[in-house]
Amino acid sequence: MQRLRFFMDLSGNRELLDRDLVAFFASRNSPPEALELARRWAREVAKTKRVVISGFHSPIERAVLDILLAEGCSVVVTLGRSLYHKTPAYLQTAYAEGRVLFVSFRDHSRPSFANSQLRNWLTADMASEVIFAPFDSSSQLAALHHATSLGDKRCCLLR
Repeated sequence: MQRLRFFMDLSGNRELLDRDLVAFFASRNSPPEALELARRWAREVAKTKRVVISGFHSPIERAVLDILLAEGCSVVVTLGRSLYHKTPAYLQTAYAEGRVLFVSFRDHSRPSFANSQLRNWLTADMASEVIFAPFDSSSQLAALHHATSLGDKRCCLLR
């Protein structure tokens, strides 16, 4: 991950990058069972000292974020855009408590498909483990899941 730090803009608790990071991904169009599986996983990971890294963009990723924040966990929010000028209201308390780090890989103010893909691949690269909520085979996450499962880090599809 040291090689990535040169390309990242950071805001928040930078020490979170030195902890055990687990990436979480969920498609915007997930099967019905994905939400409950993700919620169950979030409650389990909240009992550990691990830090979840994600874009927290899809509805299921947001549900996971809500659980993690409610449980007092720390998170790394990777953005497909430039850093926020103002911390979003739902993250202000956790940010002030040092439980949030924002990471931007691109200095573009507008999100785009290309930026979200870059964000997802680099997010997975930063983590020691990558977790996927169930997704349709036509999802953009399919290629990321396939490539990650062939690599040297633990990759898991929630079941």
